[in-house]
Amino acid sequence: MIKTLFRKTDLWIVLGFMIVYVTIFDAKLDFGGDNAGYYILGKSIITGQGYTDLHLPGANAANHFPPGYPVILSLMMTISDNFIFLKIINGLLFLFSLLILQRIFERMTQQKSIAWIALLFTLLNSHLLRSSTIIMSEIPFLFFSLAALSCLIKYTDEEFPFWRSKWFWSLIVLCAISYHIRTAGLALIAGVIFYLASRKKWKVVVSFASGVVLLSLPWFLRGKRLGGNSYLTQLIQNNPYRPEDGVLTISGWGDRILDNLFRYVNQEIPNGLFPNFEVFYSTEEPKGYLLYGLIILFFIIIGSIKMPKLKMMWLGYLLASAFIFLLWPSVWFGVRFMQPLIPFLLLSLVIGLSVSLKWIQIKYFGAFTPKSIYILVIIGLLPLSSLKTLRIESQYPVELEYANYFNIGRYAGNSIPESSIVCTVKPSLFYLHSSRTSSRIPSLIDKNDFILRLEELGITHVVVDQLGYSSVGRYLLPAIQEFPERFNLILQLPNPDTYLLEFIPRD
Repeated sequence: MIKTLFRKTDLWIVLGFMIVYVTIFDAKLDFGGDNAGYYILGKSIITGQGYTDLHLPGANAANHFPPGYPVILSLMMTISDNFIFLKIINGLLFLFSLLILQRIFERMTQQKSIAWIALLFTLLNSHLLRSSTIIMSEIPFLFFSLAALSCLIKYTDEEFPFWRSKWFWSLIVLCAISYHIRTAGLALIAGVIFYLASRKKWKVVVSFASGVVLLSLPWFLRGKRLGGNSYLTQLIQNNPYRPEDGVLTISGWGDRILDNLFRYVNQEIPNGLFPNFEVFYSTEEPKGYLLYGLIILFFIIIGSIKMPKLKMMWLGYLLASAFIFLLWPSVWFGVRFMQPLIPFLLLSLVIGLSVSLKWIQIKYFGAFTPKSIYILVIIGLLPLSSLKTLRIESQYPVELEYANYFNIGRYAGNSIPESSIVCTVKPSLFYLHSSRTSSRIPSLIDKNDFILRLEELGITHVVVDQLGYSSVGRYLLPAIQEFPERFNLILQLPNPDTYLLEFIPRD
């Protein structure tokens, strides 16, 4: 039994992972608010307070993040709630993902050398490595989605009816877990249905879909009772960060799809597969990446078409994911959303390059030599420079603007009443350092409406930071400048100037 689970070659994967992971591991807490939000939800579950946003006023029932990853965190917190421990758990899930990928890749390519090269690409991908060192849901989703695909493959290898297959029922459970970790798990479910339908397994399709729906129904009904899924609400807005811009029109949907398509080809795909193509979203779009993106996409298409085995499984997953990506608000940019697809995109790219090299050799040199595979190995080593960047970043101290923000939080935790409610740009991150209830800066242009909203929320303090988020300059500062008598300075930290202000309620 153990021999069927573990191979001798797995030791090379474990060794390679350990060398790379230790080299780039970053012990600092990620500055994104989402990882703090996940941590807080895990704490809420493990402390018996239900699935609630402990850091927000009223500690209402949470309805933004799916509960899958917080549940995983809460289970791990029974051992330790230390940030570094939870980061390492994500690292182990990435290692297990690599072990599963090796088996899936060998099955899809029918060629070990191609599978190993694609796995090397995946191991050295700095986006996946970075996600394996932070408390976020990308790597857990990758692990459970790969486990689901592995069960799908094992089920289709069997000859007896699906209701007798442990792999079929495991597939349903793992797909449901994946959906509860990330809403984008809908693409995985759609991909599985597409694959089963391509094999004309109609009863299996109905049984699988019914099983996933039943397992997902409680979360759906809970969300509906709480006012609907926040992701769906934000999906139809022009800009979720500026609700005053309204909702999309028909032409707006068309513009969004085209904008997303261009950005993925021009930025996300080149940078996602080859992080050396560094992207700065706050500046003018880097020139030349569109050509690289088109070339990479060309080979991915060839590789997907020429995939020796399980082609329909991959195509179903890819097309369903692409559909979601194109509809996503364009302000939600970055490689994060496509990370679960990166290993398979890399595999398709390697197959496309291999097929193309073989065609060129046969056409122009009359014979194919397997030694040309070394060219792919060299290409696979290109991401090493991005690993050096990760290594350097892991050794950096906390940036001054964040150090000031965290110090303001610690001061608030020691100096303002426990009943205080702080208005800040990163409520969950501030809560971790202050243990004080916090609320996001209201997205209200009108200064009077803004002040009224602070009063409605019961805000007692506000933080003016230098983290670079537009809500401070767009909403908070204009209200402070308009009504300076409503704000008293409590603490100012220099370089860069960061302020804690007391908000004075009306008499």
